[in-house]
Amino acid sequence: MPSLWAATGSSIPANCSFPPTNKYGRDIFMLYMKTATLLLLFFITSAHYACSQVISGHVATANEKPLSLVSVALLKDSSFIAGAVTNESGDFQLKANFSEGTTYTVQLSLIGYQPFSKKFTWPDATSLTKLILLDRENTLGEVVVSSKKPLVTRRSDRYIVNVENSYLANGNSGLDVLQRSPGLWVSPDGSIRITGGQTVTVMINDVVQRMGSAELADFLRSLRSEDISKIEVIPNPPAEFEAASSGGIVHIILKKSRRDGLTGTLSAQYKQQNSDPYSALGASLDYKLKQLYLFGGYNFNNDQNAYKGWTNVLYPDKSNIYNNTRRYNNNTRHQFRAGLVYDFSANHSINFQMIGVANKLIQSFHSGLEYTMPAEKVTGNAISDWRRKPWQASYTLNYGWKMDTMGSQLRIIADYTTSTKKEVNELNSTYSDPLRDQYYRTNTPSNTGLSSIQADYTKALRNQSAIKSGIKYVYTDRGNTVLTERFRDNDWTKDPAASNEFQYTEALLMFYGSFEKVFNKTSIKAGLRGEKTWAEGYSITLDQTINREYFGWFPSLFITHSFNEEKGNSLSLNYSRRVRRPGYNDLNPYRLQVHDFTVLTGNPNLMPQYTHSVRGGYTYLQNYTASVYFQSTSNYIAQTASTIDNNIIEYKSKNYPNSTEYGIALEASIGITKNWNSRNSFMAYRFSNDLDTVRVSQQSFSFQTIQMITWKKVADFDMFLEYTSPYIRANNRQYEIFYIDIGITRKLWKDRGRLRFYVSDIFNTFREKELTQFNNTRIDFYQKRPTRTFGLSLAYTFRAGKAFTKKRIDQNNSDEKNRL
Repeated sequence: MPSLWAATGSSIPANCSFPPTNKYGRDIFMLYMKTATLLLLFFITSAHYACSQVISGHVATANEKPLSLVSVALLKDSSFIAGAVTNESGDFQLKANFSEGTTYTVQLSLIGYQPFSKKFTWPDATSLTKLILLDRENTLGEVVVSSKKPLVTRRSDRYIVNVENSYLANGNSGLDVLQRSPGLWVSPDGSIRITGGQTVTVMINDVVQRMGSAELADFLRSLRSEDISKIEVIPNPPAEFEAASSGGIVHIILKKSRRDGLTGTLSAQYKQQNSDPYSALGASLDYKLKQLYLFGGYNFNNDQNAYKGWTNVLYPDKSNIYNNTRRYNNNTRHQFRAGLVYDFSANHSINFQMIGVANKLIQSFHSGLEYTMPAEKVTGNAISDWRRKPWQASYTLNYGWKMDTMGSQLRIIADYTTSTKKEVNELNSTYSDPLRDQYYRTNTPSNTGLSSIQADYTKALRNQSAIKSGIKYVYTDRGNTVLTERFRDNDWTKDPAASNEFQYTEALLMFYGSFEKVFNKTSIKAGLRGEKTWAEGYSITLDQTINREYFGWFPSLFITHSFNEEKGNSLSLNYSRRVRRPGYNDLNPYRLQVHDFTVLTGNPNLMPQYTHSVRGGYTYLQNYTASVYFQSTSNYIAQTASTIDNNIIEYKSKNYPNSTEYGIALEASIGITKNWNSRNSFMAYRFSNDLDTVRVSQQSFSFQTIQMITWKKVADFDMFLEYTSPYIRANNRQYEIFYIDIGITRKLWKDRGRLRFYVSDIFNTFREKELTQFNNTRIDFYQKRPTRTFGLSLAYTFRAGKAFTKKRIDQNNSDEKNRL
């Protein structure tokens, strides 16, 4: 629906028990035990493999000081075979099935030192007994400047946007970074796509953010680009990921300091949005002492801006409603995180992390309205105040065991996420006909608890093969309330017909297994995932219970053939089956009145949708990629608009028979000169979906170009351009989008500081236009945000101590957060 109008369903704390019956409890327990037994047998049988040989080595500095925590990789013909990390004495061991007379390469890497590689021919490995790493030439006193990575690097099943030290690294929110990242497309409502029409699942440090698109967009606006290390983009996820990611996965990995001692970053930003200001402050600290690593961070921003827009509705009886609105926003966001890592030894570690968000979002709508009917014309004015206070915290405990030097490992992750939201929307409308006057308020608080635990096991085998398997359990408990009150006789009176209480509980049991193997230049990865869902919804208001129980198999297959590894020429083909479960709010049988002529209605009869996805691609010289894809979805979930009594527009999510989508995506990175790089993305696709008796189709395309110019010792310049042609979602048509951003970044204080000035939407062309048509009713919507902005940001990094290896905190709560 048009994003000018605020709308949600939501909730109050609920004390619900799950499973809802003893039968459900027995089913869960029995299936869990059977699956755990099968996986245990799987672990045992895969543990036996042919004997391998072991080689040893030693790494030191130029002055013969042993180096610990050096990453060591063993390669054969550029293919990874085994890996290890040096201990405190600088020693390492590599285990593999070596072939006599074959040449292998050992690669060493450590932040602050130059990369190093050494070749040897088995069985003569004496050259590894003393390996020297040299300091980087650009190490400046206390400050280590790592060599600049390319903006995008690729793996077999994903590509990685290296945000750190790129033009994206300063002066952006997390949502801005995604919007300006190559190959990602962000809609005006905050929904994110990789290709085509299906929105992605967003993960942060391996935890999926289980929120709706609007809530997720607010969450990402509280995240600062200074805290982001890189973004993994996975168009077709393998079996290790939950099946609820039909549009692919975008995985945001936050920075961890790489230095022993104290490391910190301070950042500030100011942006002018027409006449309104935006300001942000951020700080992060990391400290390491022997085996203990502590980290924390805090970000704050205040965003004040104003929108303007209009909506025009034309009904079959020739009635017409025209609404002209100005929206004023005053949003304050806080984001904080803290954690620790303790290494019991080189192979055992335990991690804890907490990420929290506390926001205060205030919007005020001032509208003028004209309602023209065949027999009369009514005019009016309305003021609506929408206030929200969402709060969320995620807690993660992670244990890791590196079982051998070939890469075998066991990982156990436990998560708990809690979120609450206080929300009230108060509307006062007056008309030339006093009988139409309305004054009411709607409270929609919510409270959600989400717990999960998982175990993942990887067994590395000889001959470049590996087996992976895992099991996961997720439990969700959510309470929702819609309380509508009308102001009558100088008092607030509850409207029972527009109020509702709803409690929802859900349990997911998931398990998977996969096998990977490299045959000469061809790699194959096959996986199978199973997911069982138990769900119960209870409407306290209606005294109505809804039970759901279903199971699905989700196979996946990835094949990659390398024609020339050194040049980076390869061909890939992959397939996977995915699921999208209904959002928690969508299942609530509520009726929420957004304003006098618009309502949102829940649908407890929604069922999950299933998607088959096939993708093939070719990469040339690592910098040029072409791919084609096809997706077929059954039980397609879409929110559509329809007219009900008194010309009120109702928005409701429904299942439709199917949708199909196919298209092509092109990527090209071109080095125009030594200091000028151009990165370009193009996507064209056709989307079709069945809506009752009508099939709606649309051909669409999008284009991005990123120009990055480095003027050595002066500044870095960047320009970002995006054009998106009209596209459809259900019975809603979005019009074209076009804008250009420019920026300049200057390094200061021996590269400790980065000052950036930028202008967004320099020609002020970004605007939102939508057209919705159904049953001879037409809705035209227009909105203009303050998109042309002028901003200045400054970031300063201070360090004390020597380099240490980055720690990554793995988290778990998977796709359920996207449904909050």
